[in-house]
Amino acid sequence: MFQSILRLGLASAVSLAPLIACAGAADAQPSVMSETIRVGEVKAAQDTWCGALVAISTAHAEGGLAKSKPLSSDIIDAAYAYQFGPVAFKPTWAYGKKTFRTTKDGALSYFIGDDPNYNDPGFGIGSPGDGNYPNLSNRSPWVKCTPEIFAIQVFGNTANSMGWVHFEAADGTTSKVDKTFSYVRDDEGNLRITVHHSSTPFSW
Repeated sequence: MFQSILRLGLASAVSLAPLIACAGAADAQPSVMSETIRVGEVKAAQDTWCGALVAISTAHAEGGLAKSKPLSSDIIDAAYAYQFGPVAFKPTWAYGKKTFRTTKDGALSYFIGDDPNYNDPGFGIGSPGDGNYPNLSNRSPWVKCTPEIFAIQVFGNTANSMGWVHFEAADGTTSKVDKTFSYVRDDEGNLRITVHHSSTPFSW
């Protein structure tokens, strides 16, 4: 008899538990991020990335590393997710053990160079010039950057985009690269890059 009463009491307690929990939780004021990333935000993020690249190149043409390096650092802090952990960044002008730039210093070196640990010429500075990597000369600053997106995928607070990015330098040099970006929305509502894969289009 006691066992039957005990089982009945436990069953009642279990059945009431959700109601009790709901009653207590009704007073909570949770902070919930439920807004899905919009396609327009992804497009705007890529336009902003292009604008930032041209700004880095212009800054370098006007004031060298003294002007372009701090600007590049601020841009990386604003656009990428290095504050939260490693970013899967595979640049175009990278090879060997330095191919993948999972840390901010690797990304900064890629954009403006000036780091003996990577020996980069700095893609953000401008065109490849004579192509004598990594000691490029006769370079021209980028003046135009245009995304051409072929696919956008949105999964709540994350999104992916894939396509080409077209570059043009002041001397008329043009370039086109394959680009894939992944984004996550941070606590302030900003899109941050978590994946950036870039490569030269294949040709036979």
